[in-house]
Amino acid sequence: MKKTIILSLIILAAAGSGFSQSIYSLSYELATPMGDMRNFISKTSFRGLSFSADWYLNSRITVGGTAEWNGFYEKNERHTWNFDGGSVTANAWKEFYIISLMANAKYYFVDDEEGGIFAPYIGLGVGTMYVDQNAQIGKYEFKDTYWRFALAPEVGTRIPMGIERTWGFNVKLRYQMAFYNQNDINILQYLNYSVGVYWKIYPRGERY
Repeated sequence: MKKTIILSLIILAAAGSGFSQSIYSLSYELATPMGDMRNFISKTSFRGLSFSADWYLNSRITVGGTAEWNGFYEKNERHTWNFDGGSVTANAWKEFYIISLMANAKYYFVDDEEGGIFAPYIGLGVGTMYVDQNAQIGKYEFKDTYWRFALAPEVGTRIPMGIERTWGFNVKLRYQMAFYNQNDINILQYLNYSVGVYWKIYPRGERY
């Protein structure tokens, strides 16, 4: 899995060589479980990072990719848990570790090269999630790992900084969902709250 993540980051970083303008961003991610996922873990996660690379098709449309990691954790105090073959009364520790690899497209409502404080956008990601689901109940431990098809619509805005506006801050809200169908969770879904920095690169010295 580590090799997959590293390879994905290298591909994202290198893929923009054929485009006149590239945008790279690094973000801190919070995530709140939704729907069936809350039956397993309901607490908001404060452990998350993402890296994305986008390339301009024109001054308003970009395409690119995102690699993201989120870690969810919750402890339940002493409780009786029922399962096939019996039951156990104990504390429970539950975890989700999720890696999302997405191809995405974004549409910007304004061209941030023309000025303005904000450059709002909407986007859609399509790709896959690697899901590592763990539970330890007393001395019993359960672990499942899956790859699942995933979607991630988002809204956000860039906040350009500097005289040349070649870097700035990025704030976005993204809805993550995967068709999970495991362990009483049909749709694995959560909301990402993201704050990060971005920077632009002009490999051929071109600008819109």
